[in-house]
Amino acid sequence: MIFREIAARLSNMCQIEIISVSLETEITEVQFIDFRQHEFKSNVLYFCNTMQGCAEMPKQCIFSASVSVSEITTMPDNLAMVAESDFGYAFNTAFQIIQGSHKDDYYDSMMNTLERVKDVDTLIDIASQTFGASLVFIDREFRILSYSTQIPVTDELWKKNIEQGYCDYEFIQAVRSLKSVQMADSTMTPIEVSCPSSPFQKFSSRVYCHDTWIGFLIVIEGYDSYRSEHVEMLRILSGILGYAVMKYAPSYLYMTSDYHRFLYNLIIGADAASLPDAYTRLTFPSELIAIYCKATGDGSAFPREGALSEEMTMILPRCHVIAQRDNATIIGSSEMIHKLSTIAGLFPEKCKVRIGVSLRFTDIGTLRAHFYEAVDAFEIGCLLDPDIHIYTFEDYGIYVMFRTVSETEDLSRYLHPALPKLASYDTENGTNLELTLHTYLKNSCSTTDTAKALYLHRNSVIYRLRRIEELCDIDLDDTDTRFRLRLSYALSNVINQKRKWAGKDFSAAAK
Repeated sequence: MIFREIAARLSNMCQIEIISVSLETEITEVQFIDFRQHEFKSNVLYFCNTMQGCAEMPKQCIFSASVSVSEITTMPDNLAMVAESDFGYAFNTAFQIIQGSHKDDYYDSMMNTLERVKDVDTLIDIASQTFGASLVFIDREFRILSYSTQIPVTDELWKKNIEQGYCDYEFIQAVRSLKSVQMADSTMTPIEVSCPSSPFQKFSSRVYCHDTWIGFLIVIEGYDSYRSEHVEMLRILSGILGYAVMKYAPSYLYMTSDYHRFLYNLIIGADAASLPDAYTRLTFPSELIAIYCKATGDGSAFPREGALSEEMTMILPRCHVIAQRDNATIIGSSEMIHKLSTIAGLFPEKCKVRIGVSLRFTDIGTLRAHFYEAVDAFEIGCLLDPDIHIYTFEDYGIYVMFRTVSETEDLSRYLHPALPKLASYDTENGTNLELTLHTYLKNSCSTTDTAKALYLHRNSVIYRLRRIEELCDIDLDDTDTRFRLRLSYALSNVINQKRKWAGKDFSAAAK
């Protein structure tokens, strides 16, 4: 809104005289002159009731009529005088006019954006740029539904939450213990949810669909990004987001069961004994497994929770699905182990879904540990065997152990000396003894299967094995020697992938 328009509206409410109008710069803020400013902004309308201390004049100003025009040494581009008795009222009215203009403009802008993009994720990404800060949309269970990528989250706590797709139980309890959260009402009025463990200011507003509370929209400020209008912008955006979910993302409204909420709480770290007594009536199969499915390709095509749950229960009626943006955990009877290929077929090909599978277990209270078995199997499998799609902890558990040990230990010192000796010999002589040994061990020490794998005659394989025994002074018929060599190859895989593990870019390795 420009000066001429504000002055015209004020003239209907108080005594005001327009002295000069020559600048049509948009006014976005109203301030009092406090005589401490060294610079004035051209987009701010300043109010002043005395000339004392005014060495410089702003471009847009309203003075109290107690000031004589002759006292003004440098005439502002836009100037008006308001009756002294109306001065405070004029300031408050101008402030409300500008605020109302911002609200209307912001609402119209975001609604137009939504109708153009027709997508919740894109709306949040664009809106984050209007804040100059990150935005995160979570449901009532603190699962991450959407977040800005154009202005990514820099807060370490929330970066972790986004990476895993949900907030840990301890984190949720800490948020709920904040006084601002405990005293908040049930409206969309934003509240501050900053915590001592993070340097960033955070404001949260509830999101409603058809008067039903579905989640929170959180703005996470940068070091210098907070502006007073952010609070009102957040309230407006929360209302638009609720409409966006109803119209373009109704799958976010999927209603969860007691089973779902109970299992989700276990996964995020709640103690089963601390959960409501109603959950003790839930029953599960006698032997369970957890399956972790994650997109390593186009995550936007990953099925939403409701649709995936319906398809899964057709395959195995007593299973339960907990889905995030690009991954899902399926908990059910160990019979699922025989239907992994069918489960993989539920996902669009462009998702490039890979699957991690836990060990079997009987105590539902240990779900979190077995969930991480499935996650670990997925991560290690993607690195070591990106060409396959299903990884079981039973097959990859030893690599998980080595990965943990490699964070504090140099694993190369545990390698059997035969491996570096053969590698050196092959380099110097142009042979393939190390590959022959590795293939022999992978094929259960069968010379026939090794020959097939290497496209060699069986006698050639036998010759090479005898040569390996001579060079390395080992006996390949000895069970302990074979075990140590297999273990060394497992260690070697870990050593070769250590750089990738440090980067934690597991999905990239599987593409």
